[in-house]
Amino acid sequence: MSEDAVNGWQRLAAAGREPDLLRRAALLADALIWLDFLLDVDVPDPPDVAA
Repeated sequence: MSEDAVNGWQRLAAAGREPDLLRRAALLADALIWLDFLLDVDVPDPPDVAA
């Protein structure tokens, strides 16, 4: 999962550096799609920890 996070940050950073407005919009849309996918991923519940 950490590779997905790194990939998403790289996509977002690339969009910020892109001088072409249409390409920037496409990269930002791609980053939003990645974020939506990442938020929809089922993550197992953390184990219960006795206090």
